[in-house]
Amino acid sequence: MKLGRAYHEGGKPSWEFLSEMLSILPTMDPDLIVGPSIGEDAAIIRFKDGFLIVHSDPITAATRRIGWLAVHIVANDIAVRGATPRWFLPVILLPPKYPVEQIESIFEDIGLATRSLGATVIGGHTEFTPGIPRPIISMTAIGYSMDKVVLTRNARPGDKIFIIGRVGGEGASVIAWDFEDLLLRKGISRDIIAKAKEYFTGISVVDKALLIRDYVNSMHDPTEGGLLQGLREVAKASNTRIILDADKIILDPVVKEITSALKLDPLKILSSGVLIASVPKENTRQVEDLLQEKEYKYSIAGYISEYVKGGELIVEQNGKTIRIIEDVVDEIYKLWSRESYI
Repeated sequence: MKLGRAYHEGGKPSWEFLSEMLSILPTMDPDLIVGPSIGEDAAIIRFKDGFLIVHSDPITAATRRIGWLAVHIVANDIAVRGATPRWFLPVILLPPKYPVEQIESIFEDIGLATRSLGATVIGGHTEFTPGIPRPIISMTAIGYSMDKVVLTRNARPGDKIFIIGRVGGEGASVIAWDFEDLLLRKGISRDIIAKAKEYFTGISVVDKALLIRDYVNSMHDPTEGGLLQGLREVAKASNTRIILDADKIILDPVVKEITSALKLDPLKILSSGVLIASVPKENTRQVEDLLQEKEYKYSIAGYISEYVKGGELIVEQNGKTIRIIEDVVDEIYKLWSRESYI
């Protein structure tokens, strides 16, 4: 087998590499509606009179508030299917001799997050793992739906692209918690850092996704690689060309200040809390009315132009047009390099 290139800087492997790895696995089952697939958020399994929605994700690019992050990030991937996340299973890997009070904090955050969703922890695993420098959580979430399920691959030409929520807010918050000293050295005020830390409370898209699920063709939760990678995943899954007018995206001033100081691209940084929705033209007004009624911030920042095999993302920004053809490596990984602390 000729393997595609895997990233070594950190983050997800390339799509080519991942596709080749997945081809090794058994992924066919008569009750598996959606299995492992680039761009799709969660598995869909036919179960009794409805569907089980299942998804797992790790937290590897943060060290603080990771229990809260772990719950909401996987909950989002259930919600963009149009289902309510109900059951959670955390796998918690801890460095040897990790402080008890910090372990308690992880469990407390998992409890707070699941209770905020009205959900339940039904199992999992915890261990002290030699060789890891910081805690890692891999969380699984499960939901159940007897109604329509939403597929990322169902985005269609003519759909408007809604960007709902704070772009880069998760990344800015992770940086504020884990790299506070670096931000202070770069001249970021303590007030800005404190505001960014609060953005952890806004990373859920569950309410937003369930609010508009009946009016969309597709929904997606951009996480690692930020908004641009999330849009690429929608384009890839649906075999469409997405045209993004990046100038229409209003960046949060706190996110903008933090990413500018560290020379990071806010469109390429952790963005849980943002919901990408492709909405048919005839439903645009209904979706806007629902979002405005709830006072959710959003922009209509693009559209799907046509079907294109393999998908394509075109970004128009500052008078330039860029075709994004490679995987977007999340820029937060730059901060974990030794040079970042100089």
